[in-house]
Amino acid sequence: MPRLFAALLLLTACKKNAPARFCDRDLTGVWLNASDKHFAYRFRDHGDVIRGEFMQAEEDGGLTRPDEPITFELHRTDSALAGVMRSTQAGCAVEFGVDVTTCGERSMQAQVETEVPVGPDCKRKTAEDGGDLPPHRTEFVFVRDAAHPSGDGEAPVSH
Repeated sequence: MPRLFAALLLLTACKKNAPARFCDRDLTGVWLNASDKHFAYRFRDHGDVIRGEFMQAEEDGGLTRPDEPITFELHRTDSALAGVMRSTQAGCAVEFGVDVTTCGERSMQAQVETEVPVGPDCKRKTAEDGGDLPPHRTEFVFVRDAAHPSGDGEAPVSH
């Protein structure tokens, strides 16, 4: 019996821990564009899904929603934190791709699709062969806003 117990302990000790999810920290709060801190993003982290919205950061520290909402929905997996930014372009609802590439306690970096060619039917344009057009992405660095660590305010507006 003692040998069986020792064997069970050994097997338990040898079990591999589950891999950590990519960017496995609470991203709830307000994040500012490091290049222009007037661009603010309020996120609510729900574990596997992070929802957010774009806000205009005012000089007095206040946050204002733009007339046209811009919302975010990111999904967290073991290897990625990615999703979409939803906005309107020429009267069309458009989804822009977002991929978080690095993630820290106070900063994160993301590649964000900044242009989406849409036709008069509000659908993404395609290449002549019918395939997807290559996305136009820009790298952004975001820093956590110490003035709004919990995100303040209401839940993000959803489309």
